This record gives sequence, C-alpha cells and structure tokens, in this order.
Amino acid sequence: MKTKIETILNEVLPEKCFRRVWDTKTFYGTPQIGIAFSVSDYNINNVRNQKIQMVSLILDLNEMELQPQCFGGCGGQSIYRKPNLELREEKYLAMKSVKIPFRKPKSEEKFILAAIKRFAENWLKVLKENREVLMYQEYVNYDEII
Repeated sequence: MKTKIETILNEVLPEKCFRRVWDTKTFYGTPQIGIAFSVSDYNINNVRNQKIQMVSLILDLNEMELQPQCFGGCGGQSIYRKPNLELREEKYLAMKSVKIPFRKPKSEEKFILAAIKRFAENWLKVLKENREVLMYQEYVNYDEII
C-alpha cells in the first residue's frame, strides 16, 4: 500500500515538492501509514518537520480509514495565506488558513488511493488559486512548484 501511495504522489506532485510516506502505529499499536507533502523541505523557524504549506493524511490499516492528520502545529488539511487587511474579520490575523477539500473515502483500497490522488490535486489547485497571497514567499519560489 505504501508503494502505491508513493507512486500516486510522484505522478501528481511536481518533482521539487517534499513528500513523505511512512509506517507508524497508534498509541495502542494499530498500524498506520502517514502521508505528508509540502512545497519544500525547508523547516520553518528551524522546527523539524514544520514544512511550508504542508498537508498530511493518516491511513488506519486495520479499519482502512483515511483522514487528515495535524501534528505539531502543521500538516492537516490547510495551507496558509496572507490575510486581507481590508476585511474586518481578517484585519488582525497574522495568517489565514485555506482548507483543502477532502471527502472521507469508502474503506476499500481503490477508493482510498483515489482520495489521496484527489487530495494532492486539490492541494495544487488551492495553491494555484492563492498563488499571489501565499505565506513564506521569501523561502520558496512558488512559480517553480505550481
């Protein structure tokens, strides 16, 4: 399963994107596969694994359940853009999150793999839509990625 996921990410994501697929376990020992990708392997503020525009998923292998996973303040289902200071609700924000569309798939391999592919494609689409206002432009050239 891990190899199939890596193959999908290699097909969908640009070559310069950071990607990681790893085996892990829950606190109770349930086997899982972690999936994370970002625009760069640069660590924000030298914090290990806090990557630029990183999103992540976790696949429970016993239940065959795929869901977004946020750890250590990064990953999950959102990217970050600069706030629009003209809008009252964003005026005092340091950054604004933009959610990546994700629908929980059926517990079958083909549906899970299709959902991972769709999530990666949606991530790229949201990055393109927000290209001009994305955070961390000083660390990464988004034009090379999207």
